[in-house]
Formats: sequence, structure tokens, C-alpha cells
Amino acid sequence: MKLNHIAVAASIKKHPLIWFYVISVLIEIAIIPVFYLTGAADTLMSAIETSGIPFKTDLVTAFRVVLAVPSAFPGVFLAIVQLAAVDIAVFIVARIAFGPAGIADLKARFRFWKKAIPYQRALKIWGVCIVTFSLINFAAAGLNKLMFPGFFVWDVNFSPVHFLVSLAITLFLDIGGLFEENGWRGFALPLLLQRFSPLKATLVLGFLWGFWHFPVKYDLFHTFGLVGGFVYLSAFTLRLTFVSILMTYFWNRLGQTTIVAIAMHGLINDSIGLGGRIESESFIPQLFTEVNLLIPTAIVAILLIVKTRGRLGIRVNN
Repeated sequence: MKLNHIAVAASIKKHPLIWFYVISVLIEIAIIPVFYLTGAADTLMSAIETSGIPFKTDLVTAFRVVLAVPSAFPGVFLAIVQLAAVDIAVFIVARIAFGPAGIADLKARFRFWKKAIPYQRALKIWGVCIVTFSLINFAAAGLNKLMFPGFFVWDVNFSPVHFLVSLAITLFLDIGGLFEENGWRGFALPLLLQRFSPLKATLVLGFLWGFWHFPVKYDLFHTFGLVGGFVYLSAFTLRLTFVSILMTYFWNRLGQTTIVAIAMHGLINDSIGLGGRIESESFIPQLFTEVNLLIPTAIVAILLIVKTRGRLGIRVNN
């Protein structure tokens, strides 16, 4: 048994990126039967309907659902653990593969910007980042409204206090951003950049990031069927691949920092609701919610590739 442990540790040290991804996938898959066997999935869905709280991906919404319907706690907890599979995996692998230095590197990246960057320039980059992702969501809202006017709902509250609080929640309390980005941009992307060009590393990460969501969104295969679920998730993965180009650019411009990655993750999940929503469970409207986000994202991503010649904001002194 000890020899097996030694062999696994040696393999993790040799292939940290592969082990990080495999462990994260295994954890998220392991949560699925627990959801169903405990009844947590049905209880959670019932709680969301009973509470009347719109589905969003931030911690505040999760807390509100549990507060309204306490029986939803196991389902909410399991859902968070499933997303946290990425960060659980990264701390395991970083510790084994790189020792205390691996954990220290993760902590060092958890900053708003690199110290060498003047705060005026850093704040400007943050502002451009937030505006860029917000405009993409606005563009998607316009396309959704144009294509599905009867199903489209856009109920953003623009009163200053409410909007700023909602924006802060979107940027810094999104569950996916908080519990995934130490892994994706804090660990995997730096390792990929050691082997590939910025563009190639980003495309690889984008595909892995999108494909990782297939087990998380397993219910789509039940809702849309095998082919429909695959088509939807393929569009979703393609969008995340283009999103990754934008994320790498701003991540590099701020000195490869994890906090901006968390914020961008929150912006694409859009708890603030700038992209609106389509109130239809039919396949075509739901598919085009992805396509209509994909189109403006792809346009901006291609422009960044051309502008930076594929360097995506990377600097020699990063």
C-alpha cells in the first residue's frame, strides 16, 4: 500500500495538470448519486420554486434559499461542494506536486493586481474589464429580446445602491468564481503557459473548463435528450473557450491575479441580470441563450487575438 501511495505521489509530481483535472472530475461525478440517493436534488428544486427566488449562482442567493426553506440546505451544500471540486483538487495536487511552495503560489496570486502595476493603470484595466463583460451581456440581452420577445424578461434594478450591491455580489460572491478560479486561472493556466503559447494555452484551458461542466449540467441530457444536451453543452463549451481568451487577457494585464478571474467568472454568470432571461424551458430558446452570448463574446475575443497578436496581454515581467 505504501508503495502505491509513493507511486501515485510520483505520478502527481510528474503530471500535476492531468491529476488536477482528473481529481476535480471524479469529485464532481461522485456528488451526483449523493444528490439523488439522498433526495437533496428534488428538495432543492422544490425549495427554489416554493421560495420564488430566481435562480442565480451567487452565495447570497444560496443563503436566501436556505433561509426561506431550511430543508434546502443539503442540496445547496452539495451543489457548492460539486463546484468546489476544482479548488479541492487544486489544493491536493499543489501540495503534493510542489509542497508548501505550491500553496504559497496559489496564495500569492490571490490579489487584485501585481504590486509592480501602478494602481491608476490597474483600476483602469479593472474598469475596462467590467465594462467589456457587461456590454457582452447587454448585447446578448438585445439578441434575446429580438429573437424571443414573448419569453424575454429583463428586470435589472438600476437604482444606485441596489445596482452597486448587486454588482459587488456578482463580482466577488459568485459560487463558481470563488470555488473554481484558484484551479483554472490560479493553477492550470500558469502550468499550461509553461508549455504553450498564450493563445494555445488559453484554448486548451477553455475546452477543459467547458468539458468539465458536462457532469455538473447532467440534467440537461434528461431535459433535452442525449443529442439536445450534447448540442447545448457544445455551444456552452465553445462560448467558454472564447470567454477564456478575454479572461486570459485581463488576467495577464493585471499580473496573473486570481481575484480578477473570480470577478470575470461572476460577470459571465451574470447574477446581476444584465443579459436578462428567457422564461421558456424549450430547447431552441434555451440553446439561443448560449448562442446569443457566444456571438458577442467571439467577436471581442477575435479582436483581442488580432490586437495582441495572440499574446493576450502577457508581459515578459509577469
